[in-house]
Order: sequence, then structure tokens, then C-alpha cells
Amino acid sequence: MLGFLAVATVVCAACSASNGKNSGYDDTVPASSGSSSGGEGPSSSSGNIGGGSSSSSGTTPECAANVVSAKRAEVDIFVVIDTSGSMQEETDQVKANINDFATKIGGSGLDYRVVMIAEKPQALPIPIPGFTPPGICVAAPLGGPSCGDNAPVYHHIDTDVGSTDSFDVVLAQYPTYKAWMRPSATKVFIEITDDNAAMPFAQFDTQLLAKDPAQFGTSAKRKYIWNSICGWKKGTPVMSATKCGTAENIGDQYQQLSQLTGGIVDSVCEASYAGVFDNLAKGLVTKLGCEFAFPKPATGTADPDKIVVQYTKAGGAPEALTQVTDAGKCASVPNGWYYDNPASPEKIVFCPKLCESTGQDTSGKISVAVGCKAPPPK
Repeated sequence: MLGFLAVATVVCAACSASNGKNSGYDDTVPASSGSSSGGEGPSSSSGNIGGGSSSSSGTTPECAANVVSAKRAEVDIFVVIDTSGSMQEETDQVKANINDFATKIGGSGLDYRVVMIAEKPQALPIPIPGFTPPGICVAAPLGGPSCGDNAPVYHHIDTDVGSTDSFDVVLAQYPTYKAWMRPSATKVFIEITDDNAAMPFAQFDTQLLAKDPAQFGTSAKRKYIWNSICGWKKGTPVMSATKCGTAENIGDQYQQLSQLTGGIVDSVCEASYAGVFDNLAKGLVTKLGCEFAFPKPATGTADPDKIVVQYTKAGGAPEALTQVTDAGKCASVPNGWYYDNPASPEKIVFCPKLCESTGQDTSGKISVAVGCKAPPPK
């Protein structure tokens, strides 16, 4: 879990007129005539960015700043459970661990939502001793009362998911869950089954991307991750022909989709899913925890060329981080960051080394200065 504070800040800045320049910023932008352009956030405070040498008038060129809260990366999570008769114990394990999972990813600062795609338990006209109807109800705090929703954080689509039709159900239920998705959110699927998919994974991938490229991405740049809790046997290579003890199938179609999208493969046969969901949470935080939403001013749009990202160590002064053109430059720039899409950015992404170093600082802060001309990316 990342150590630095989960609340980042956006600094919406207008620079005072001056002949000088401070370190890393272009301070020749005309001063704002009123309140700052602002960004999203519940609170704000004034401040300054910069602090170079004094000008001839004796004043120090600075960027007058308004500081507001910023959002961490958004993630829309879909939990798809095979609720056939052979999956009741596994379903119970999901129920027992999903709240801890949500607490862990929420504690990292990720802005998450969960959609459960699985059958709810059906009341029997006549109770049968020793028989538990298949299905799942998620308790509070994630779930709502009486097996209901807890909007906007949690929704439950009550539908039968058979042994081999998870791909089909996800595609068929798109009209139901599309209104709950956020375009800037990474979509994360968690498949839980002891069998395999009847539909080839490549066919599912093609059809899902076609539903809405703005939500799911394209074949060149997918915006979704598929995680598989399936018949894979721990200690064997992914796609091994050896299934775990209680599984019906290794679930190779799901495993191949996880490999394609950078997801996790874990075993459905585990007696406890505490470790399974812990691995999922760690994977999400590692992959998405060092992503920050591109700042959105109250009016207009922020200029990507006037963004400066800062990191303040505990007890230290703000340090301007280095923008790089893309992830390929990260290896040579320890404190680098980049845009997910330079032409139309939705996220600010930290390079792995920066993510690791800032994550060890439990009191560090991340800020984003908007409106100050930044150095060109390396």
C-alpha cells in the first residue's frame, strides 16, 4: 500500500508579471484579475508556487496559487461469480473477504466502485434442511441493506452466471451497468469460477472493446484488466495443464485474457480467499495507486503544457518532479512522471521508481500546479 498521503492537491495558479523566472516555472504569465480558475475539491486555500531571485522592483516572482483537493485514479471493479451448484463454498469465501478488499483499496486512495454480477440467493417456498440456495449477498459497509445496492459505490446485478458463460453474461449485461461506469476509470474484472469459458477469449475481447472504446479502450490500448480466480494450480506455470483439486477445468480462456490485459491469475481452490483478495488489492494499488486524475478546472480545461507535479517530503520543501514523454523514458529518470495520453490526458502516471520512493514516505504529499509553464518533457 502506498505510504504517501492519499489526498493529493491541485494548485490552480496564475503567475505574477515579472522579468525573472523561478526554478522550473515560467513566471511571465499575466496575473489573474480575480479568483483562481479552480479545480474540483471540497476545500481550497491560497498559496504560492516558486520563489526565484528578486526582480529589480524587489519583489520575488511567484505563482499565486489556490490549493484544492484532487482525486486519485478511478477504478470500476466488476466481480463476476459463477454461481453454479459446485461454487457455493467459493461464493461464501468471496462474501467473507470482499469487504476487507474494498477497505484496502479505499485506504490506498483509489476512487473505486464495485459492480457484482452474480445471482442472489432465492428464497425457497419450502426450506430444505442442509441446503443453501446458490448466490451471494454482500454485507455492509460495501453492500446495502437486504442484499441491495449501496449507490454509487456498490451495485448488484442479480443474474444467473453458469459454469461456462461468464463472458456472455458480461456482454449481455452491458446495458444495465453502462450507466454506472466512468469514462476515466480503469475497468477491472474479477472472474471467479471452477470451470472454463465456452466463448474464446479473443472473441470476448473484440466484442467488449466494440461496446464502447471510450470505456474499455482499443486493441492498441485497452482500458480494462481481467483477473482470473480459476482452476489454475498454485506452484505451476500459468496455463499449465494441471488443474487445482476441486476445479472442473483450468480455465485457460480466462487465463489467456488475464495475460493479454495484465491481470492476475490465482487459484479458485484456496480454502481461504483472504490471501487471494489481498493479492488482488496489492495488484490494483501497485498498478493504479500512482495514478492521479488530470486536473479539471471549474471552467474550461487545463493546459497539459502548464502542469507541474510536485512532491513534498515530510518536513521538507516541495520538489518539482520531471515529466517524461512516455513510460519508455522512466528507466533513465528516477523522479519521472508522464501522461496516459499526451494529446488528451486523463491521468498523471508516476514512473515505477518514483512510485516506489514516494510510497515509502508515510507523510509525503503530492501536488499539481496548474497554470505555470512547465519545462518540456524529457
